[in-house]
Amino acid sequence: MAVVLAAIVAGLLAYLAVRGGGGDPAVAHVGREPIRKSQLETVLRHFRLEAKAEGRQFPSESSPAGRRTRDRVLGLLVYRTELRQAARRLGVHVSRIQVLRRLRSASGGEEANPDAFAYGSAEAQLLFEAIFFKVTHDVKGPTQAELNARRNAAMKSFVDRLQRETKVRYEPGYEPGS
Repeated sequence: MAVVLAAIVAGLLAYLAVRGGGGDPAVAHVGREPIRKSQLETVLRHFRLEAKAEGRQFPSESSPAGRRTRDRVLGLLVYRTELRQAARRLGVHVSRIQVLRRLRSASGGEEANPDAFAYGSAEAQLLFEAIFFKVTHDVKGPTQAELNARRNAAMKSFVDRLQRETKVRYEPGYEPGS
């Protein structure tokens, strides 16, 4: 009996760990990949600190402006997850060293100690650039202006299709506009 009970408890704990019931619940899912509440809070904390450093008031979480801000931040996390998933499908990889080099060049060559938001921003930029190259490398145009327009149109089409085909599910209370 004790063995059966132990197996049930172990199974329940494993289930909760997979489902995010261990104290860090998912607020959204991009495909099967969860976006955790801690990820959302980390980015919101970044913007709170930025507002404080600039002497601005950050909207209260319970206010309409606070909910709109949370929705925009969650939308950004969804977009970054979509980019990472698209990169994996295309065989595009960005290394930690590439991200840190980008951060260092953005800080004028100084050793950067980025927070999670800055790191995610640099990673997203590099992923977008690599995806852009992969999607547009065979696009041709008679002039540089036409080439640029055709490349931009090809990337826009790719991103539009990516967003149409990617299933995003928000947990209750985190749907945009809630």
